[in-house]
Amino acid sequence: MNVRRFVRVVPLPFALALGVSGTVGAVAAPASQATVLHAAAMGELTKTGTFDKLLSSTSFKMSVAMKPYIVDTNAMTHISLDSMHAKLSAFKKGDTVTVKGVLHMGTILATTVVSGM
Repeated sequence: MNVRRFVRVVPLPFALALGVSGTVGAVAAPASQATVLHAAAMGELTKTGTFDKLLSSTSFKMSVAMKPYIVDTNAMTHISLDSMHAKLSAFKKGDTVTVKGVLHMGTILATTVVSGM
């Protein structure tokens, strides 16, 4: 039995494949602004709103100006409540939360979740 597997390869521009933005060999911004420009290019955002509901041990629903968002976390997400390391289960409905992460298909993939500051 001959089984074929198809893998889709998406070609990247050479500079993007190397992780270089702008023109190769040119400095586009001072080092202090490079992180900000990289985060903006990756679609990083910060949202502050109200914790609504815990969906699982790694995700929750929050409201920002009456707009709902689903927030997913992983092992690399920094979660804190009142300046202490916490789990999502420690959050309560109505807590004010600030989430930093990347918006992907309507879900925020969080790098940081903070409440109580």
